[in-house]
Amino acid sequence: MASPGTALPQRLTDRLAVRLALLLTLALLPLGLLTVLTTLDSLRTDLRSAERTLVSVTSDTEGGRRALVDSALVTARALARPTLERLDDPERCRALMADTVDRAGVFAFAGFIGTDGVMACSSSGDPQDFSASPTFQRVLDDPRALVRRTDHGIITGRPVLIASHPVFDDGTLRGFLSIAIAEDSVAWLAASGSDPAAVSAAASSNDNSNANAATPGQRSVLLNRWGEVLGAGPNGTEEAADLLPAGMAPASLTTATPAVFEGRTEAGERAIFVVATLVPGQLYVLGIWDPDATGLTGLGAVPPVLFTLMMWLASIGTVYVAMHYLVIRHLRHLGQQMRRFALGSRTPPEPIPERVVGELRDLQSTFVKMAALVARDEAALSRALADREAALAEKTLLLKEVHHRVKNNLQLIASILNLQMRRLRDARTRRVLQNVQDRVISLATIHRSLYQSDQLSALRADHLIDELLRHLFAMGAEGAGGVELQTDLAPVTLEADQIVPLSLLLTEAVTNALKYAGAAEGTEAPWVRVELRREDTAVVLRLTNSLARAGGNEPADQDTVSTGLGGELINAFAAQLGARCDHGLAGEGPTRRWELVARFTPTPAEPVPTPPRPIPATVP
Repeated sequence: MASPGTALPQRLTDRLAVRLALLLTLALLPLGLLTVLTTLDSLRTDLRSAERTLVSVTSDTEGGRRALVDSALVTARALARPTLERLDDPERCRALMADTVDRAGVFAFAGFIGTDGVMACSSSGDPQDFSASPTFQRVLDDPRALVRRTDHGIITGRPVLIASHPVFDDGTLRGFLSIAIAEDSVAWLAASGSDPAAVSAAASSNDNSNANAATPGQRSVLLNRWGEVLGAGPNGTEEAADLLPAGMAPASLTTATPAVFEGRTEAGERAIFVVATLVPGQLYVLGIWDPDATGLTGLGAVPPVLFTLMMWLASIGTVYVAMHYLVIRHLRHLGQQMRRFALGSRTPPEPIPERVVGELRDLQSTFVKMAALVARDEAALSRALADREAALAEKTLLLKEVHHRVKNNLQLIASILNLQMRRLRDARTRRVLQNVQDRVISLATIHRSLYQSDQLSALRADHLIDELLRHLFAMGAEGAGGVELQTDLAPVTLEADQIVPLSLLLTEAVTNALKYAGAAEGTEAPWVRVELRREDTAVVLRLTNSLARAGGNEPADQDTVSTGLGGELINAFAAQLGARCDHGLAGEGPTRRWELVARFTPTPAEPVPTPPRPIPATVP
């Protein structure tokens, strides 16, 4: 199980179900990608087919207007040579134009405009001058066939479409032959959907039975090669400008055909726009389709992605349900039993159902056996620990009793020495017995501290030294009267093997310090200072005392202690302690003092080895 501080993504990926989902995702990824790519390719094929169909339908709905305009351009091209032959005879030229208009039945006017802009030959017979027209100048600069619309024809006086075709003679531009088509004829033929063979018959008939032949949901706008709007249809009554794509120049629509794209009209309606060529290089139609009527909206990458996602979710759900039913819920149940056992519960584990897979039954059986082994070993260990603790408590009690009896015996010896000192008259003998009594009291103090301590193998050295100093001063050691005691003891714990020589060393050093401590003529109160410090890995005991001055001028020679019994004892106790002991005079003038410094390394407590516990091989 992940720890509480583990990051959330890691805790999630630690779950079996999550890892199975990831592995299944990797397994299904190639199939999913293949499905997406295949579906996208199919959609693209369907989209291209639907676009071609829209282009074809859009072009077919304008079959009547295309046939009429194409008929006008073909007629203009056919009249080019006969017109050039009759330019010298205006009457014959006018008759040719008039006969052409009469026989076609759908043309409103026909005429020839020379390169000077003058129309000298026309079906109406009246010459016109177009030299100042910007449109004529533009056509003259680019002499190609052109279809234009005008709301008020100069000759006819009504809205017409004008199909103009350049006339060349041996490669030289001679002028333009223009044929005008009345707009009402164009609109009627567009609505009727007539084919080229029925143009003349449709023009001479008043049957409007096909007026509603337009495809539902489709409108159209005619454009010439300049991008000029020639009209809207087939049955549209709205303004043609409102049907154009918003934000696009009409001239750009004729540069790449066919084209299908989605957008909004200038009126703000959402629409599918289809640009198709009616007459190559001359006439184009812009179809405006309702998106719901085309079936093109929504074609893209969403359906295959959704299908793949649904397939993945279904697979993940199936695998998770199967894994949860067969494995996960039983693993969780077994894990809960293990957690309860780890937290101290020793109730027998619940049996696992028989229908569970064999591997989990084996795992449950192993856990039951392991729990029984652990419970049995814990019971045996508890009994062994109880017996061991009882034995240890008995030994501790006996050892404390030993220390108590030793302390009592030493105190008895000290009392006997005290009685003996009271009977002596020799001061020197009393001093010797006093020194012996001080040493016995030091030992008694150590044993008292040991039997009063909870831990018999080690003692707080600072507590013992403080108690020892109080006893020495309270029992009236030689020279203790009127001497100020100063202590600075850091908490230090030592083993009993080091506590005993340290206490005896301190007793000898304090006895010697009290013997010589003093001040000359009351200039300074006598004092004794004891310090206990830890310095890195070593322990330092420092004892300092002020010096009495001989005759009030020179300090007494206290360092003679090194040649007496006290000096021998100090050196012997320092050797037992494993300490380096330095003592002697220090300082100059009034600050001159005697100092003893013992530096030693504390011995670490040895851990008690625990014998290995045998592990039973079988469960009883």
